[in-house]
Amino acid sequence: MEKNKDNKKNIKLQKKPNAFFYYTVGIPFSLMVRAQFNLHTKGEKPKGPAIILSNHTSNHDYKFIASAMWPRRITFVATYHWFTFKSLGFWLRTMGAIPKFQFATDMASMKKIRYTLDKNKGIVFIAPEGTVYGGGKLGFISPSIAKTIKIFGVPVYASLIQGAGLGSAKWSTRPHKGRVDVETSLIISKEETKSLTVDEIMERINSSLAYNEFEYQKKTGVLIKGDDKLEGFDTMFYKCPCCEKEFGIVSGKNQVECTKCGTKAEIDDSFRFHWNGDKEYFDNYSQWYDWQLEKMKEEVSDPDFKMEELVDYGTDEPGIDNYVKVGRGVMKFTHSGWDYKGTFKGEEITDHDDVENVFLATLKVGKHFELPYKNGHCRVFYPVENGKTSMKWHLASRAMSELLEERKKEKE
Repeated sequence: MEKNKDNKKNIKLQKKPNAFFYYTVGIPFSLMVRAQFNLHTKGEKPKGPAIILSNHTSNHDYKFIASAMWPRRITFVATYHWFTFKSLGFWLRTMGAIPKFQFATDMASMKKIRYTLDKNKGIVFIAPEGTVYGGGKLGFISPSIAKTIKIFGVPVYASLIQGAGLGSAKWSTRPHKGRVDVETSLIISKEETKSLTVDEIMERINSSLAYNEFEYQKKTGVLIKGDDKLEGFDTMFYKCPCCEKEFGIVSGKNQVECTKCGTKAEIDDSFRFHWNGDKEYFDNYSQWYDWQLEKMKEEVSDPDFKMEELVDYGTDEPGIDNYVKVGRGVMKFTHSGWDYKGTFKGEEITDHDDVENVFLATLKVGKHFELPYKNGHCRVFYPVENGKTSMKWHLASRAMSELLEERKKEKE
């Protein structure tokens, strides 16, 4: 009898999203989101347990998905470090969200997802890119999501989000009203989770979530109003397309300029650039992003590649709503891995990660970059001299991971 009680206690792994909150706050919240972002939703909603995948276009995506699926309650899978913040962690737990370590196998989160699907008959939402890349189109998705789908064996839906990367671009200091569309469709049936191969599942995921914000803009004719569309743009775009020098880019209002060569551009309401002089470098920021990434790949492909910078070490502390700086040292990134040498809470430490263990250094543009959770705490690094270099660290990690993936495929 005692054993049965223990078993019953142990299987209560995951609560459903708070019903009172969902159905009292849910209606005005959904109406507010639809009005603020000019949100339009269509497609089919899951009727039973299911997994919903979406492209990760902005920090507002969870609002779009919750509104699109209402009144169905959604269990969101969110990166663990958000749960370490006092206020945000409270709301995530209230909403029944599942914490997961980014870009890593996490058995605790897998058990909670299993419980949500099998016991709660719920819907689990996953953004398989794992972060907002900010390039205006789909980023890299790890094949591990296909293996996860095969394990759980429930129908899989794709919610394609378009338009948020214009009105709520990653660098934006505030949302700009334009239009956001969310279209949901069944992409893998329960039976197909067993019959399809991992490669076939990945093909369906990538094709169903593929998007390009500027093709969307051209098709819909949506316009983004405001005289501050490029405020914060220079926290993501650091390399000049004319002189190719770095960190001379400055932006404000609807203009961007390179202080090192004088090249300038303005952005219009269709989110397209107009350059001074005779040469049109990029039509839009997606092209600029891709160019920066390709330039970074050229740097990373050099066997002697090295990035090195003085950084402040930040981490999470219980009961605080932000990261706390607890040390200072030098971060170095080479083909051998990531190495931090400096202080941490008053002690001298060295910390190493192999390149294979850091799929992506995520970031808060203009502020810091983050390495995966380790040794019981978040690892956040603030460049001391210029926070804008965080974007270069982020792109370097992406370029290195894509280079490793290419080499892996060549060996197969």
